[in-house]
Amino acid sequence: MRKILFISLALMLAACGVVQPVQQELPTPIIATVLVTVIAPTEVVPPTAIPLPTQAPTEVPTLAPTVGPTETLVPTLAPAPTEVLPTLDTSTTSNTSDLVPVVVDNTLGKGVFTNITFSNDLFSLRCYPREITITITAGLPEIVDAVMYYRVIDNPAGLYPSEWQNVGEMESDKNGNFSKVFTGLNINPNLRLDKAWIDFQFIGINKGGAVVDRTQKIERLVTYIKECP
Repeated sequence: MRKILFISLALMLAACGVVQPVQQELPTPIIATVLVTVIAPTEVVPPTAIPLPTQAPTEVPTLAPTVGPTETLVPTLAPAPTEVLPTLDTSTTSNTSDLVPVVVDNTLGKGVFTNITFSNDLFSLRCYPREITITITAGLPEIVDAVMYYRVIDNPAGLYPSEWQNVGEMESDKNGNFSKVFTGLNINPNLRLDKAWIDFQFIGINKGGAVVDRTQKIERLVTYIKECP
C-alpha cells in the first residue's frame, strides 16, 4: 500500500514540473577598512647662528688722574698747534739781560711744591722771549707727578679771566723736581689776547694717579704779549 502511495506522489510531482533546488543565501562580503595616516613633514628649523666672541683688547688703557685747580678736572695733553709758527722778530733774539726771573713765595706753594721759579716775567707769541721755563720741587714725599694749569686774564683791566686750561704733566727728574717750557703757542688760540696776565696752578699726583694736593693760584706774576713790544 505504501509503495502505491509513493509512486502516486512521485507521479504527481513529476506532473507539476521539476523540483527546483532551494537557493542558498550567499554570505555577506567582508570589507576591510584600511586607515591611512598622513604624517605632515616636520619643519626644519635652521640652527641659530652663534655670534663669534669679540676679540678682547690686548692693552688696558691707562686712566688719567682726575685733577683740577678749583674743581675736578682730567688732565690731558695740550693739543698740538695747527697754525703756522709766527715769524720771529730777529732784532730782539739775542738780548738776555732784560729777562727778570720770578721766584714765587713758598706760601703760595702751600707746602705741596716749593722753589717755584719762572725764568722770566714776560714772553711773547711773535717776539723774544717766546718762552719761559718753570721749575718746581715737590714738598710732599708721596708726590711723583706734577700737572700744570694756566688761565688768561686781560691786562690791564683784569675783568675777564678764562677757564683753567690743562697743560699736562711736567717733566720729572725722578728726584722730586719738575720743569716745563711754556711758550706762546701753548696758549689756546682763542685766548691769545694782545696783552694778558698768565696765572698758574700746580697739582701733585701720587703713584695711584690720585690728587695729593695743589698750590694756591699764582696770579699776575707773568705777562704775555702777542706782538712785539
